[in-house]
Amino acid sequence: MGDIVAPDGSQLSAAVIGVESMEKSLNFYRDIIGLTASAPLTWDGEAFEKLWHLPPGSKATAVFCELPNVPAGRVLLLEFNAPKRKRIRMGDAPQTFGLMNLNFYTDDIAGDAKTLSAKGYKFWSDPQHYFMSGSVGTPTEVIFEGPDGVAINLVQLTSTDPNTRVGQMNAYVKAHGRTPKGYTPVVTAAHNVRNISKAQAFGEKVLKTGVLIDVVMAAPEQNHFLRLPAKAKTAVKFMQGNHMFGKVALCQPVNYPGVDLTVNAVAPNIGYIAQAFVVKNLNEAQTAAANLNCDVYTPPLEINIPGFGNTRTMIARNPGSGALQQLIEMK
Repeated sequence: MGDIVAPDGSQLSAAVIGVESMEKSLNFYRDIIGLTASAPLTWDGEAFEKLWHLPPGSKATAVFCELPNVPAGRVLLLEFNAPKRKRIRMGDAPQTFGLMNLNFYTDDIAGDAKTLSAKGYKFWSDPQHYFMSGSVGTPTEVIFEGPDGVAINLVQLTSTDPNTRVGQMNAYVKAHGRTPKGYTPVVTAAHNVRNISKAQAFGEKVLKTGVLIDVVMAAPEQNHFLRLPAKAKTAVKFMQGNHMFGKVALCQPVNYPGVDLTVNAVAPNIGYIAQAFVVKNLNEAQTAAANLNCDVYTPPLEINIPGFGNTRTMIARNPGSGALQQLIEMK
């Protein structure tokens, strides 16, 4: 099933999503994807306000979604009580900078696309089968508009060759990674960046992740399902921590423009707010981020985080994009 390229690295522990309606979001992540959802709780207090830069009296309803016993690819849903919440991603923009999509694996992409379309989800294209490289293999992919402006990327692992990355992941998922509905947790999350070298440095130095796949995407089928210009080229590096799930795909446009999502990707807005990573030593991670001249959004504080429990945590902006990266040390 392949080696973990960074056994001491921090995989994506949870995507933090500001939701417009908890009921609608749970209908997707719990009822359709099949993740287990915690009982809703109210998250508030001084530390909560400091963490997310919110005024006194702020609170959020929080639900933590996961595949039990899998510490990667989870989703923290937060419905903030703020009366004026902006939507982070407007106009279904495909060409963006910041946190963009969540990637789930399935064994029946054509059937799932048909079922989800009938439920009213808007697809960008039909499923597209394409060749990445001899060492990577061949997936089939499609993207649709999920709740809260988060693009959802479904992937069917077409290759079974154990000498390819896709084939290795195929074997791993069959053994370890299905919800009762047939999907995985978040396997990969796209992070669209302006400077892929700086984003890679954050992954390597702060999160201690490694490069699993390094490619330039330019295949017509790829550009079609991504709704990119026909001749678009995108540099992509898949960063992997100590788990096969929870990878982060760093994507940098080579020859086309993008819209910046990071300005509005803060609480209490609606959409993909932050990526959360569990680190072994927060002081060490903080020093590494400072050495990369990362902007600190929230200095370290102690707080009880839904789904994580008592922690020390901080939030830094990724130097490659400005997206919020939450670093968590478990207590």
